[in-house]
Amino acid sequence: MERNEKTRALLAAFGCALAYLLAGKALTAVLPQVPEEAARMWAFVHRCAAAPIVEELVFRGTIQQLARPLGERQAVALQAVLFAVQHRGPAGMAYALVCGLVLGTLRSRTGSVWPGMLLHTLNNLLVFAAG
Repeated sequence: MERNEKTRALLAAFGCALAYLLAGKALTAVLPQVPEEAARMWAFVHRCAAAPIVEELVFRGTIQQLARPLGERQAVALQAVLFAVQHRGPAGMAYALVCGLVLGTLRSRTGSVWPGMLLHTLNNLLVFAAG
């Protein structure tokens, strides 16, 4: 029975990550093009507000919770890997993997996604300001 529970946990976690990826692609396809003068503001809102909130809810909230039957450390690792895969390029994936591990551990220790949302937002603000 335990094996079936772990299989279900893995499938649910992968399914959730896939749904997140597909929803993002679909949303990009249906949203109107942003005028050039509003592009930087839209990028700021997306990267520094929307993405941290949604990603924390999906990866550290839902996926990490779904993966808990695998074990706490395994759940943190799985959501971090799935989070990293959602980011572009080897450097971005490596950075996202480390961030996912830190944010997942924070979620595990506090029992809340809120501290991760705050830290994720701060990280994205710093990256946005530097770029």
